[in-house]
Amino acid sequence: MEGIKLFSAFFLLFLFGIFLFRKAHQTQWYFPASVLKHEAAMERVAKEKGLEEDLDVLFAIMTVESHGKLKDVMQSSESKGLPVNTLDTDASIEQGLKYYKDLKEKARALGLEEKAVIQAYNYGPGFLYYVEKNGGKYTDALAEEFAKNMAKGKTIKYSHPIAKKENGGYRYLYGNMFYARVVEETLQFHREKNKMEITTVQKILMTATAELFLYIMLLETFMTDSDSTSRVFKMSVRELRNKNINTLFKNQGIYNGLLGLALLYGIFSPGANVELCLVLCSIMFLVAVYGAISSDKMILLKQGTLPFLSLLSLILKW
Repeated sequence: MEGIKLFSAFFLLFLFGIFLFRKAHQTQWYFPASVLKHEAAMERVAKEKGLEEDLDVLFAIMTVESHGKLKDVMQSSESKGLPVNTLDTDASIEQGLKYYKDLKEKARALGLEEKAVIQAYNYGPGFLYYVEKNGGKYTDALAEEFAKNMAKGKTIKYSHPIAKKENGGYRYLYGNMFYARVVEETLQFHREKNKMEITTVQKILMTATAELFLYIMLLETFMTDSDSTSRVFKMSVRELRNKNINTLFKNQGIYNGLLGLALLYGIFSPGANVELCLVLCSIMFLVAVYGAISSDKMILLKQGTLPFLSLLSLILKW
């Protein structure tokens, strides 16, 4: 009974660790302060319209449209058929998010991606149908072609670095053919800042943890009745050769080895899966805790130290 209580306490500690990890890694906004002063209103309206997952895009759009400094922060008056800058801030956010949602739903029906929606926020819904009729996939060339046709070839100076690099500094006199790229540039900065990456210290600790569990698999599955296994598990070779014990050891070894391989995948797969690593290290540590309670206290030190340090490194961002 005492063992169950102790294990339950460790399990609750594990859940608390997960809570701390998620709190430490929750999305933070990397947009100008003039934009983030509208955060509460943006979050409220986004929730009402089911656009919580699009908040980073919407903040990026606001950044490009007004930097949060104009009354019509989302520059959405025209999408409602009104003169520019007619709407006040609250109405602008309401209309801007409604307009974006409408564009998103139209794009989904046409099988178009996010970048087409962003460009359509500037051009209007007609651009979505233009993309759909011209290959069904957004390209920068289509955005330029659309503006050129609508402006009948007329241009205007445009000093944004993207334009200067691409054509010397101009755009067509209809909307902004670089709009999706400018928004994407703002968005990319935010997303890169929020990217969960595995640090060198975390990688070293977790790789060592994975190697430990692969070593345990070697002992339990492939060297079951060896002197090394006998010494590590404090059992005689004769006991290890018992058919039932031998089978149990081999099966347990496969389990430990798969944990080790899964952890290596989480560490070294493209993009690295931090949450997968957190879950696997937690399981490894809890297994060691249970082993210490039910069998030998030294298991916690020998098998649990590396997973525990790996967990700490992930939660505390070492």
